[in-house]
Amino acid sequence: MIIYTYLGYPFLLSLKNKKSFEVDNSYEPSVSFIIAAFNEEKGIQSKLENTLTLDYPKEKLEIIVASDGSTDRTVQIAEGIEGVKVMSLERRGKTSAQNSASKEAFGEILVFSDANGYYSTNALRKLVRNFADPKVGSVCGELRYKGGNAEGMYWRYEVMIKKLESRMGKLLGANGCIYAVRKSDYVELPDYVISDFVEPLKVYEQGKNVIYEEEAIAWEDNPPETLKRKRRIILRSLQSLNYLSNLLNPVRSRKLFWQLVSHKILRWFISFILIIIFISNVILLSEGTFYQLMMFAQVMSYLSATVNQTVRYFLVVNAASFLGIFDWLRGKRIITWTIDR
Repeated sequence: MIIYTYLGYPFLLSLKNKKSFEVDNSYEPSVSFIIAAFNEEKGIQSKLENTLTLDYPKEKLEIIVASDGSTDRTVQIAEGIEGVKVMSLERRGKTSAQNSASKEAFGEILVFSDANGYYSTNALRKLVRNFADPKVGSVCGELRYKGGNAEGMYWRYEVMIKKLESRMGKLLGANGCIYAVRKSDYVELPDYVISDFVEPLKVYEQGKNVIYEEEAIAWEDNPPETLKRKRRIILRSLQSLNYLSNLLNPVRSRKLFWQLVSHKILRWFISFILIIIFISNVILLSEGTFYQLMMFAQVMSYLSATVNQTVRYFLVVNAASFLGIFDWLRGKRIITWTIDR
């Protein structure tokens, strides 16, 4: 199962026929740039200054800061910047803030961004050029980390998967820092749902393609803490499955069901498979040299995490998945978020 999840699935994706999508660099629809923010007084001004310098016609760009019940100076700072619309909302979580902003937005295209993500000057144009194709409903940009990525090879692997899924127009989930949705295809989501995972899937459910645009680049600082953040993401993704019942039905949505299981669900449960393998190996140690060699290989692999960043990250992510699943099984729910910076 582990070999299939990490090697078999991308191999099968690479065999799929590539769709062709229309791209028009001169396409300039109206855009609403939505920043969901909670207590971002330290960085909201520089984020908005970055947004105002994007290469896009000012008369076609609406900038909205949706403050999710901020208790610091986020709202006051944003209101002091000309050309920015500020919504001071009740504290109900990021998804709710995005829903509220989307209702007020005038743009044909909704672009969702985090307050700590900084866009390359041409990122907006690179995103929206793909909407020249009426078959495209959502586009995800590429997230990079300043000073290199602590996730290393694991992150590069995930980007490779995104590109392979995009070839079919079936990208599973988006980077919350940089993705866009055609407003006519936007689906209002329940507050408990993790929007950057579910929204693209709901767009696909309407018959539209969801693709990856590697030239639309956003930058973030390396997240300071991985275990807690990944644990929260896994829990919110699992609690979102209730809202994806149609796509989790292998009869109604056979192709996407295969992708969801292969890319997401199996990956989340790898920690349990690793535990089963280890315990089975311990039980079988007396059965011969093969099992002793396998145990030696397992122990050495885990110990290599002390010197190898990729192995260390792999173990942290799977520990976070294990804890997130445990949280899910005991009924814990997360809707609002706090910043880790």
